[in-house]
Amino acid sequence: MKKRLNVLCIVMLTLMLIEVVLSLAFSIDDMANGFRDGYKDGQAPSMGITEALCAIPVCIAVLCLSVHSFVSFVKFILNVNRDKVFVLKNVSLLRSTGWRLLIAIVLCIPMELILMGTTVETVFNDFVDPILFSVFCLIVAEAFAIGLKLKEEQDLTI
Repeated sequence: MKKRLNVLCIVMLTLMLIEVVLSLAFSIDDMANGFRDGYKDGQAPSMGITEALCAIPVCIAVLCLSVHSFVSFVKFILNVNRDKVFVLKNVSLLRSTGWRLLIAIVLCIPMELILMGTTVETVFNDFVDPILFSVFCLIVAEAFAIGLKLKEEQDLTI
């Protein structure tokens, strides 16, 4: 059972890293094309200085929340690899991962829609995977909490 859980955690972490690398690799061409089109067009940027100043704290908050979420998830994986599966620390790490990632997404969506002028369809396509991952982390955290409660009850049974 522990071996399967370790393999599952390693697979989840690997898939998360692959998603980040692939999204960066596939978006580099779009970024370069957007820069070239904007440079050739010669128009003023669509975002004014006040919008940019309002977006900076939100970007910093989203970055901090995302990094903390990733670090919490890695700590969870390391705990599971050390055979510390049903401990209270894992429940709090998974809840931290899920809630912080969900808060970061909630902060990003209005910024994408209002400041960047992105369509709802594009925002949905961009954020559906992180939303599903954060909800999955919260569900797994609750499963671990129930498992922890059952383990404590079993330890008290003679």
